[in-house]
Amino acid sequence: MTINISVIGLGPWGHTLANKLSALPDFALKSTYDHHDGRKMAHAEAAPSLDAILEDRSIEACVVTTPNHTHADLALTLLEAGKNVLIAKPLAMTSAACDEVAALARAKGLVAMTGHTTLFNPGVLLMKRLIAETGRPVLHYDARRRGVGRIQKNSVLLDLAVHDVANAIFVTGQHPLSARHVQRAYGGCAAAQAQMFLAFEGGMTGHVESSWVASERRRLAVATLDGKIVKLDELTAKVSVYDTTPVASLANENFSAVKTAEYKIDAHDALADELSTFARFIRDGGFPEENARIARSVVHAIEISQDLGAYP
Repeated sequence: MTINISVIGLGPWGHTLANKLSALPDFALKSTYDHHDGRKMAHAEAAPSLDAILEDRSIEACVVTTPNHTHADLALTLLEAGKNVLIAKPLAMTSAACDEVAALARAKGLVAMTGHTTLFNPGVLLMKRLIAETGRPVLHYDARRRGVGRIQKNSVLLDLAVHDVANAIFVTGQHPLSARHVQRAYGGCAAAQAQMFLAFEGGMTGHVESSWVASERRRLAVATLDGKIVKLDELTAKVSVYDTTPVASLANENFSAVKTAEYKIDAHDALADELSTFARFIRDGGFPEENARIARSVVHAIEISQDLGAYP
């Protein structure tokens, strides 16, 4: 079954998604819409208005890649019109709005899924599996994402940090209870650099560093367990495992870490996997519960995060 789909919002990410959808057999890109008249795709009809998409019964699904503050309202409007929706992260600006979107989708028997593409990254999936195989809880999760993406007017917490908070929840199965952050403006950007400090329900602590302004690119995640470390380096496409000095012995001997395994991650199209998963939920029915929980927890973490005000 080919799913007729429209893309709403044709910024850089909207263009990327529209091009990807055009290449996948699961979908037929029926139309696109952007309130900027000049934003169009050569291989898709430009809808004259959002209402035209809402009223077109042949359109079964929509992808929303508009500014963050519009995500929840657009998702609700599309769901009311009977459309399945894939919403670019973050799902909403508040956890209450996340709940509203999920509740409406469930009530109407539709799919509402948030585009946390990194959860389909094979390195993240391998990290999750290796941690699970140890049978040990994660004590601390540290992530660094620097020099990645375009500098925007809003906070880097709503862009880069969202990826790493989602990854931490997905990989460890723990959800944030509290969060604090420091951030710094750069030029016209309200927060081009930020660090988050998190506490999770299972006792894990977390640190997420995000920066559009950096002298080097970095995409690194390190999970520290009792006697083990699992490290993902996305830029070198490797996951490494270390044996470490057990926590109980730290008072008597120096800490050490010895690499015991290294895995090379093959190139993989995570975005195609995400879109195919969206199509499968539409075809087979059901609701992406894990995706909804993670999307809500990410928004909740940023929503409750206290600004420590360490930078002028």
